Amino acid sequence: FEKIKINSPYFIEAQKSLAYNFSTFLTFEEAEKEIKILLKNTNNNYFIKKVLGDFYRYEKKYEFAISIYNEMIKKNQEDLWDIFYMRGICYERLGNWDKAEKDFLTSLEIKPDSPNVLNYLAYGWVEREIRLDQSLEMLKAAYKANPESYYIIDSLAWAYFKKNNLDEAARLMEKVIDLAPGEAISLDHLGDIYYAMNRKREAIHFWQQALELAEPEDEIEEDVRSKLDKLDAG
Repeated sequence: FEKIKINSPYFIEAQKSLAYNFSTFLTFEEAEKEIKILLKNTNNNYFIKKVLGDFYRYEKKYEFAISIYNEMIKKNQEDLWDIFYMRGICYERLGNWDKAEKDFLTSLEIKPDSPNVLNYLAYGWVEREIRLDQSLEMLKAAYKANPESYYIIDSLAWAYFKKNNLDEAARLMEKVIDLAPGEAISLDHLGDIYYAMNRKREAIHFWQQALELAEPEDEIEEDVRSKLDKLDAG
């Protein structure tokens, strides 16, 4: 990539590939330094800047990512819907749902049929137990557009659970476990669904699996332990 000269039509693409590889293979400090050098050498190129913003987001440096996305939004490029979506994810991760919700809605105004945005916004509403009917329709649309995404199937199953359609919730969540057997949050969800169906032994089994496989970023360990402890006490 470094051999591609500045007058080549492939120069920016090569620089973008360099930036991506830096973000993937170097330490945080090294990658940040190298990508910023590329930005300077490409006159603050929009696509290199996006790699930097996404790099900060992957590294959970959400405030830094937001500052980059703020600059990009001002450029009003064709992928504006995606930048609002990415910034919304950062706000959601920081616990600012109001700003996240606003960004997801803005993204959908620009591109109404994005399954990932539909999923992220609808799941946020389902978790807060608001707009359940609207969320269910959005998730059906997202599922139709991307039927192989276990994230979307999980969200759709969870919406059915919140609507008390337990049979459909169980059917879909079982499909998620087939697609992604190690997904701790989905295992936890399936445990909740089975418990609501009075299938307590199966619920315990899946909660225990969720506990074994949960990563710190899943943020479910305390809740799952609490559910298991309550059953033990009972």
